[in-house]
Amino acid sequence: MLRNSSGMALLITLAAISFLVALTVQLATSVNWQVQASSNQQEAVQLNAALFSGLTLVRASLYGDQQQAEQGKRQSRGFDSLQDGWNNLDKEKTLDLVGGDSLSILVQDLSGRIQLNRLVLSEEEKKDIQGRQQEQQRQEQQQGRQPRQLQDPEKLQRGLWKRFLLSGKFAVENEDEAVALIDALSDWIDSDDQERDHGVENGYYLTLEKPYSCRNGPLQYPEELLLVKGFTRQLVYGDEEHQGILQYLTIYGRDGKININTAPAPVLKALAPGISDEMVDMLIEFRSDPENLDALADSGWYQQITDFPDDIVIDEGIITTESSYFSCTVTAGRDGLQQTGTGSIYRNAETREQTLLSWKVE
Repeated sequence: MLRNSSGMALLITLAAISFLVALTVQLATSVNWQVQASSNQQEAVQLNAALFSGLTLVRASLYGDQQQAEQGKRQSRGFDSLQDGWNNLDKEKTLDLVGGDSLSILVQDLSGRIQLNRLVLSEEEKKDIQGRQQEQQRQEQQQGRQPRQLQDPEKLQRGLWKRFLLSGKFAVENEDEAVALIDALSDWIDSDDQERDHGVENGYYLTLEKPYSCRNGPLQYPEELLLVKGFTRQLVYGDEEHQGILQYLTIYGRDGKININTAPAPVLKALAPGISDEMVDMLIEFRSDPENLDALADSGWYQQITDFPDDIVIDEGIITTESSYFSCTVTAGRDGLQQTGTGSIYRNAETREQTLLSWKVE
């Protein structure tokens, strides 16, 4: 009887010990997960802080660049180029300031891209142009000069778009296709429901298998192009044989002017009829030379280039040397984790004030 009682006690003791061991292991595992989660949360907070620090550095560089121009460190204030500080941030210094294992910052000038929403003028813009046209004609008549006709902004933009699409860089086969794309985009943006010769309105979009309405207003985001007839993923994003057009376009800006100092090669080529790839190389080489920095204050600097054809003239209505819209991509890494923040910034040329238009962390 005693032996049976002792055996039973041993079994109960072993069972209790096993239960306690299991409970201890479970508790330890739970605590370990909580510690790990806490550690990950701390690293996530640090990564977010690094991203915002990178964004702050970008905004400081944009402010500092503008301030230098105002203090007379350039012969002429108010122009932007790829030689500016925002495009030449020191990687090591920025990492030292922010901390962490890695930090990369990419700033791009959106004012060097083609403005999507300038393809069609709003009614207010049309009235404004008409008013300026009448005022100019009145002044010229008073001065005894023959009144000049202002260049049609929509015609300028359509010409720019046609040259851009037919550059050979993109999945556009011929002029008819380019015109159809331009008309479809114009109908998407304009406020009426009247189709252009090669365009489409709700009569097309509402009969699709998955119907949707035509925007009839400015594009709200660049990827919206995929909703417009003819703008395929191949055209918008590119493929193995073609570039995508999206990287050369922006939804920001309404004056239709492109910064010739920062525009990428396909946009430079589209600025005027007859510009070849070799001429584009000349433009890029000239504006990249520090010796030519002061010349970049004038949008006509391309005429100073040796061997650049005299008969190629870029309309002043589509070029500028000032920039107001920028995009930035900040990627921070710490302890094997990585996060990226992308944003768009508006910088007022007159007040120096900046507005963060968008900011997204992934």
